[in-house]
Amino acid sequence: MKLKDESIIEKLSNTLKREVSKLKRLPITAQEREAIKSGQKDIKEGRTHTHEEVMDKMREKYPNLIK
Repeated sequence: MKLKDESIIEKLSNTLKREVSKLKRLPITAQEREAIKSGQKDIKEGRTHTHEEVMDKMREKYPNLIK
């Protein structure tokens, strides 16, 4: 399932930007900052997975742990 509602995408993007802005006030390493930027780029370029997709993979990989 892909998220197609642009207003929701925009709200999520704005929320992420606000949260990242808060992170700038915390002492984080350059490596952590790069990981955040990489994640933001992935989101912007659509390299994301739904919760359902992740849970399906987890159930497949760990059938005894995830019901």
